[in-house]
Amino acid sequence: MKIGIDVTMLVYAGSGVANYTFNLVKNLLKIDKKNEYRLFYSSFRRPKNFYYLDELKKIGGKIYKYPFPPSLLKIIWGKLNIIPIELFTGKVDVFFFSDFLRPPLLTGTKGITTIHDLTWKLFPEYHTQEVISAHEKKLEKTIKYQDEIIADSQSTKQDLLRLYPQIDLNKVHVIYPGIGEKFKPIKDKEKIKKVLQKYNIFPPNFLLYVGAIEPRKNLETAIKVFYQLINSEIASSSSPPRDDMSLRAKRNNLYSYWQFLIVGRAGWKNEKVFQKVKELGLENKVKFIGYVDDNDLPYFYNGCRVFVYLSKYEGFGLPPVEAASCGKMVLMYENSSLKEIFESGYPFAKEGEELKTLKEILEGEYDIKKYLKEFSWKNYCNQFLNIINRLFKI
Repeated sequence: MKIGIDVTMLVYAGSGVANYTFNLVKNLLKIDKKNEYRLFYSSFRRPKNFYYLDELKKIGGKIYKYPFPPSLLKIIWGKLNIIPIELFTGKVDVFFFSDFLRPPLLTGTKGITTIHDLTWKLFPEYHTQEVISAHEKKLEKTIKYQDEIIADSQSTKQDLLRLYPQIDLNKVHVIYPGIGEKFKPIKDKEKIKKVLQKYNIFPPNFLLYVGAIEPRKNLETAIKVFYQLINSEIASSSSPPRDDMSLRAKRNNLYSYWQFLIVGRAGWKNEKVFQKVKELGLENKVKFIGYVDDNDLPYFYNGCRVFVYLSKYEGFGLPPVEAASCGKMVLMYENSSLKEIFESGYPFAKEGEELKTLKEILEGEYDIKKYLKEFSWKNYCNQFLNIINRLFKI
C-alpha cells in the first residue's frame, strides 16, 4: 500500500508533536518494508540543525517538499477545505495527520489522525482563539469524514468521547507513544558536564523543566516552588558544597546554590512566567535555555536532580516519561494521563504541598523504574499498522 504522512510539524523542531511525528515515521520506515511511505513537508524556512528530512530520506521515505507558507495552508485547507493533499504526493491508500490541519483527500483514500489532547477545548483560557479555531475545524472534518482516530492515552479518549459523543467508539484507538532509545541513564558524568557546558550551564545541582512555556504547564507555580526550596531552612550554609562531602551532607548544604533550568521554546500567553522570575529576583537562578538539540536532551535529564512538571493537564506527558526513563524522579500532579502513565503508589504532589513533596523526593530513596510503564515505538508502529490493515481487511 501507499501511505501518506504529513510531516510539516517537523519544522517545529523540539516540540512534542515534532518529536512524535519524527519518531513515528522513522520507526515505521525501519519496521515496515512492505508499504511505500510518501512524506509531505511544507515550509518556507529550514530551522538550524534541521536533519529530520535527510534522515528519513536515507531510510526509505519519499519526501515531497514544497515551500508553501503555513498561512497559505491554513487558508486552503483550514478555511476553504480545497485542493486535495494528494495532488502534491500522488494518490495513496491512506493519509495520516498529526498536525491541526486535515486537508481534503481524493475519493477512496482513508484518513487517520492523532488527537494528542483536548486542552484547547477543556482549557480555552490557555490558548489563543486562532489555535482553538484550528483544532475545532480539524476535529469537525475528522468526524465528518469518519477518520480513524489515535488517542495518546485513555484519558484523552475519554475526554474525546465525552465532548464529542457523535464519534463512533470503534474508531478511537489508544496507543501510547514510544520513548527514544537514547533516553536512558548515563553513567559518564564528565560527558554530562561537557554537554551542559555547550549551553553555558555549570551548576553542580539543578531542577529541570522541558516543554513549551505556556499557561497549561503551570511554570509560575514551579518557579515559586523553586524559590521556596532555595530559601528553605535547610539552605543555611554560606558556602557551596565541597567535592569531598558525603551525598547527604551535600543535600543539607546546597539548595541555595541550585538553579532551575527551563528547556523549550516560548509558546503563548507566557508573559506571567517571565514576570514571576523578575518578581522573585531569580534572574540569576532560573535559566531559560531555549531549544536543545535532541541528542543533547538526555544529558540534561541525567544531569538534573529532579524533573519538575506541574502541568494542569496532559494528553500523554512525554517529557516526564523521558525524564523517568533517564532514572529521574518527577515532581508532578496526579491528573489526566499522568496518573495513568505512572503506576499506583507514585509520590504525586498535591496543590499547596509541592515543596513538601519535592523535599521528600530529594531526601528520600526512590526507584523510578518500578513506577514507570514500558513504552516502545516498535509496539506503537505495529498497532498503527494493525489499524491500517483492519481498514483494508488485510
